[in-house]
Amino acid sequence: MLEEKEKGTPEGQENVVFVNTALIWRAMEQVQRSQADFRALLEQAHEDPAVAYDVGLRYAQGDGVDADLKEAAHWFAVGAETGDLRAVEALGRCCQAGDGVDFDPVRGAELFRQAAEEGYLPAVCDLGLCYEAGDGVEVDPVRAAELYRQAAEEGYAPAQCNLGVCYLNGIGVEADPARGAEWLSRAAEQGFPRAQSILGVCRENGTGVETDLVEAARLYRQAAEQGYAPAQCNLGVCYLNGIGVEEDERTAIDWLERSAAQEFPRAQSILADCLQAGRGTAEDLKRAVSLYEQAAEQDYLPAVCDLGLCYESGTGVAADPVRAVELYRRAAEGGYAPAQCNLAVCCLSAIGMDRDEKEAVVWLERAAEQEFPRAQSILADCLQAGRGTERDLERAAVLYGKAAEQGYLPAICDLGLCYEVGEGVPEDKAKGAALYLQAAEGGYPRAQCNLGFCCLHGIGVEKDGAQAVHWLERAAEQDFPRAFDLLGDCAADGVGMEQDPAKAAEYYRRGAELDYPPAMVSLGLCYENGRGVEADPARALELYCRAGERGEPAGACNAGYCYLTGIGTDPDPAKAIPWLEKSAERDYPRALDLLGDCCWNGDGVARSDERAAAYYRRGADQNYAPSLASLGLCYELGRGVAEDEAKAAELYRRAAEQGYAYAQCNLGFCYLHGIGVKPDAAQAVHWLEQAAEQGHPRALYLLGNCFLDGEGTEQNDQRAAECYRDGANREYPPAMASLGYCYETGRGVSKDEYRAVTFYRRAAERGHAYAQCQLGRCLLYGVGLPQDPDEGESWLRKAADQGHNEARYHLGRCLLLGERLRKDPKEGEALLRAAAEDGHTQAQFLLGSEYLEGDRLRRDERLAVEFLSRAAERDHAGGLYLLGRCYAEGRGVTKDLRRAEELYCRSAELGDRDAAQALKELRAATARKPEEPPQKGGLLGLLKKFKGK
Repeated sequence: MLEEKEKGTPEGQENVVFVNTALIWRAMEQVQRSQADFRALLEQAHEDPAVAYDVGLRYAQGDGVDADLKEAAHWFAVGAETGDLRAVEALGRCCQAGDGVDFDPVRGAELFRQAAEEGYLPAVCDLGLCYEAGDGVEVDPVRAAELYRQAAEEGYAPAQCNLGVCYLNGIGVEADPARGAEWLSRAAEQGFPRAQSILGVCRENGTGVETDLVEAARLYRQAAEQGYAPAQCNLGVCYLNGIGVEEDERTAIDWLERSAAQEFPRAQSILADCLQAGRGTAEDLKRAVSLYEQAAEQDYLPAVCDLGLCYESGTGVAADPVRAVELYRRAAEGGYAPAQCNLAVCCLSAIGMDRDEKEAVVWLERAAEQEFPRAQSILADCLQAGRGTERDLERAAVLYGKAAEQGYLPAICDLGLCYEVGEGVPEDKAKGAALYLQAAEGGYPRAQCNLGFCCLHGIGVEKDGAQAVHWLERAAEQDFPRAFDLLGDCAADGVGMEQDPAKAAEYYRRGAELDYPPAMVSLGLCYENGRGVEADPARALELYCRAGERGEPAGACNAGYCYLTGIGTDPDPAKAIPWLEKSAERDYPRALDLLGDCCWNGDGVARSDERAAAYYRRGADQNYAPSLASLGLCYELGRGVAEDEAKAAELYRRAAEQGYAYAQCNLGFCYLHGIGVKPDAAQAVHWLEQAAEQGHPRALYLLGNCFLDGEGTEQNDQRAAECYRDGANREYPPAMASLGYCYETGRGVSKDEYRAVTFYRRAAERGHAYAQCQLGRCLLYGVGLPQDPDEGESWLRKAADQGHNEARYHLGRCLLLGERLRKDPKEGEALLRAAAEDGHTQAQFLLGSEYLEGDRLRRDERLAVEFLSRAAERDHAGGLYLLGRCYAEGRGVTKDLRRAEELYCRSAELGDRDAAQALKELRAATARKPEEPPQKGGLLGLLKKFKGK
């Protein structure tokens, strides 16, 4: 034996090898003696055929001569002719294997029979093997077991081993692991290595004997030290995993190398695994592939499968998914469950082949039938999603359960999810959390993350932020991306740890670096809002787009919103629409709602109330509060759907009960005005207060009105002003204008006309018509600031252009009368007519009085009666009075003193003194004698009334 030792040398120089020459000489002498012995034996055989078997054995083993199976078979035949049972049995082996002679298993079995009939135990055992395998005879496992027993009872170790295997597997006998282990023990006691190795497996697994890992390793070692390759492999696995011995990866590699050197395929495959992972040896991916190939050439199916995985992932070879599929299929057709599972995954994911979900399910079913847990779990996934098969949640849960019973952590986790959400099993959140805990303690990161989520939200367990963070951190240690996203939420909200926006952003960043789209969205929100990082809207948009491109609907939606509103880019509704549609394809409710808004407003798409309502309905079908409220508005206004105020109120209520402030406000408004519900001011205040608590500005404004008017609550000017102020602080123009009114009139605040004008101006500049009117009025009359008729007219015109009737009235009156503005009766009349036609009572009265008297407008008593009648219908005291005079004097109507009396009476009840006087005179006149002339003076009252107004 050579002893060589390499010493390190400078790069570029050859290694210097030191050789033990004494050992070389001794080895050479041993070879020479063996050759001399063989020559002597061969010469003897020519004279004495009794030693022919020994010569054949030397040729077969290459002992003292080059191995030559043909010569070996020749000499075995010579020995067999002499009746040497050893030679007969050896020649039978040659015939069975085709070694040195033609392959002839029938002749081989016959030779075994001849020797067996003479009681030669190896031949008895060999003949049993022929019957077991059907080599040269019909398969007959019972006869095989009988022959094994015959030799075993004579103490022949190989037969004892074979008989033990028969009892273990029920071959020709009824399965009886205990008896099998007993026969294996007898063979092992004789030092038979195969028996020692198989008995070691029994001890390892508790088959027929009590489990004893130390004893298993001892038996493997006994067989391994005799050079038995399977035992060397098993002993290597023991050292690799610490089974019955202390874990020692280097020693494991030593035994695996010895076994692999004998071309034992399992050892080659496991050694390749170690070389891939760098366990106990340096990583060597190319050699790993070579070993897989060597084992695969022996049709060792696990190696065929692993070689396929190398080609799929490009590990140690150039990636070739088509070749991977070929190898998976080869092993799968051989019945190897992991390969069947891998082939199914290729079918599902279009790896190396076209996608074929139905074929995937076929292979998964085959692997699942072998109780392969990964296949059971993936098949359950398909059954849940209806991929390649009909959806069957119950069977999916059963399969998860079967895989979970084998300790398959992904299935345990998925079964937990079934119980959490009640899919295929009755909902049981506590059981779901318990299954997550089982898988989490096994180190499965998805389960750790799910358990953390449960702890965060109190799902099946007590809510516990610290415990949530514990499990999420364990999942994050394994780079599970969702855990980083949830930890970011914890840091952002201060749940289970101190609030730290910068730390939150860092968690989100790590999740985004792992290509987790939700973390990209979360990080985008940080950049959009400047939380934990410097605000960078453009970076936010980039992250949203990345997430959206990966199919994350929230990312696509946010990208669309950015383009819609100009966050990180110029506003571009046309660019927003594709992103929103991409998100809406996944039925993401916010995207559906925003698309509805785009169709409603004509942003980026043609305006279409029908399409808007359709989008809102899809969002509402998911109970998305903004869509419920938007669809409610469609029904309230009859836009895109048939008007249905009751349906509108119902939708507002559904959204309001979710706490959506916009809907709470709208529902409150419905109760105020009896839209779809019976008017109920108290209910209105209830919903408006809920919305106001969330700072909803319109709700604050409407609630202020309720306090100001004592509607649905006690009248309270101070509370009203507070509500208006809160709304104004949120830049809500109606609230600004109402707060201005409070300051102008001193309601709820100290009177301050200057501050009133300040609030009117803030609201007016934001386009609020009422505020523009009030500001114009203040400028015309010098309320809270010096008079400025020109600016006053400008603001009144802006309000009038928006159809504000009060502004039309003020502007029209000033132009008609030439009061503070140039006189322009024609434009004044037009503005007053527009306001009057739209129901403005004061404009109706002024026009009626002007048409009646004809001082500034042409006299038209018919029109006068028409406009005075409209004002009277609204209980305008002056309108009632003048209309009464028209009836009393027959102006524009047929004279009717009774009708005149009714109108005077109503006007007087409203406090009009001229009407009271006219009523008194009318009643007095009707009581006088006919010859008494009636008293006059009505015109004076009319002029006084007009001047007063």
